[in-house]
Amino acid sequence: MPLIRGASCALIASLCMAAPLPGTAATKGGSSTGNCTLVDPTNVLAGIAGDFELAADPDDPQGGVIFVSNTTGRVLAQQNLVVAKLDGATGNLVPGSLTVVADNFYGNSYINGPEWFRSPQGNLGIIYPGPTGMTMAMRSATPATWNAFSYDYTGAPSNGSPAPLPNAIPGAYVMPPNQPPATESYYGEFGGNCGSICYANYQGGTATDIGQVLSTQGYALVQVQPSTWDGTFYYSACKSSGGSCGIWTASIDGNGGLTSQVQVLRTNNQAARQMAAYVHPLTGQALLFTNGTATSIAVWTQAAPGAPLTQLAMVPVQPGAIHFRAVASDTQVVLNFLVEPKRGVASGVYSIAVSAANGTMTAGPATLLNTFVTT
Repeated sequence: MPLIRGASCALIASLCMAAPLPGTAATKGGSSTGNCTLVDPTNVLAGIAGDFELAADPDDPQGGVIFVSNTTGRVLAQQNLVVAKLDGATGNLVPGSLTVVADNFYGNSYINGPEWFRSPQGNLGIIYPGPTGMTMAMRSATPATWNAFSYDYTGAPSNGSPAPLPNAIPGAYVMPPNQPPATESYYGEFGGNCGSICYANYQGGTATDIGQVLSTQGYALVQVQPSTWDGTFYYSACKSSGGSCGIWTASIDGNGGLTSQVQVLRTNNQAARQMAAYVHPLTGQALLFTNGTATSIAVWTQAAPGAPLTQLAMVPVQPGAIHFRAVASDTQVVLNFLVEPKRGVASGVYSIAVSAANGTMTAGPATLLNTFVTT
């Protein structure tokens, strides 16, 4: 079940986790198959104590993977943002590839680090908290080199210190996307004077505080994630007075509000606290993964942003599944998730693969990829 074609299983396991201490977390992941290669055999990344992410480089025909991290952990101070290249076949760090791409990361840097972003125009970017709010370091749509994250959101040269985004909220952190990298114009942020989760268009307009908007409608926000259609997202909410919960689709209006709000699933008293979405590469249908019960993950299909959700499968899982991330190969959509260590539970990194044959999609069982290791 490939998440990145040809990548080693140590790399695959770390893909679904935004793990601190990359030099150790990336190399200590134990595998159920026992044949993983070490990502960083020469410990180049061992001194980087920030929060890292990995993504397959969409512009690399060789299938390379890019590592990104801030450089300092547990320190609220301005610091550097670095990238490094991993070989797509072996998963190993490419010697000499570590590069500083920005000098103005600022935030709670141990757990709320940078996230990947890909614009509809094809630019790969890194979005992260800066001194005055969300900031983005971008490549051109046809980069001269893999590490040329040398432009701000407008396409102007950043000179190592990209300008803040027009919707930047001081003191906020970026919400992780539902797949690495997200391909859309919209990004999420939380913290600062954002009361819940705020979504904005990186090109302009006013950010929408989704929880605040829903509270005026008599609902309490539980979770929100981007949908597979640019500009729309799923949110899980319940009536503030208790009782009915559901999942909706909506979009922001650019003026601090929501539009096109449609309930696509009624979940009674069970709120969806985990969600991730992706388009299947063979069928073109949207897939949504939610925590159906305490010991199952529901897989849904959706034909259009306002269409009802149709259940494809209810997959049994260990209790405590969190941190949903959806990714894809050329033939499958794969959900990655964690099961945290607790008594009597097989903790670790799991996946659920949705394959397709003759236009019919099938969800496989939850498969343990790596045993969860704390550092």
